[in-house]
Amino acid sequence: MWRWVYGVMACYGLRNHEVFYLNTIELQRGGWFVSVTEGKTGMRTVWPCYPEWIEQFDLRSPVLPDVSGRSHSDLGHRVTQMFRRRNVPFHPYDLRHAWAVRTMLFGLHDALAAQQMGHSRQVHSDIYHHWISQGEHQRAFEALMLRSDRPLPP
Repeated sequence: MWRWVYGVMACYGLRNHEVFYLNTIELQRGGWFVSVTEGKTGMRTVWPCYPEWIEQFDLRSPVLPDVSGRSHSDLGHRVTQMFRRRNVPFHPYDLRHAWAVRTMLFGLHDALAAQQMGHSRQVHSDIYHHWISQGEHQRAFEALMLRSDRPLPP
């Protein structure tokens, strides 16, 4: 069950508590997106980065752990506890940060990525630009220079 939680958080960049408030009907029918039905910033639809992870983590067959918690904070804390108990070498929110950076590398417009994450473009920029490494800049540069339609020097 926790493998499904980990996979859906990585694939869709969800907040810890949002895994407990998902509509996965479209995903179960063979589609690509999930809908967050409740959470810190309300309802929204999210598409995967690395849709291959849908199959790898068997995300089309949702299985949630039975956890207690009355609030978003309580539920999010349960996920954080699970990461610690299983000695996952990073924090659950790191999966969300990685999703945000991947959207930039994939070329998803920042307005769309911000909306899928449930915040404004400004918040998206302020938070996630911090996570872009020199390696990501190098890969983006190389991709741009390899484009056959790139502008030639004057």
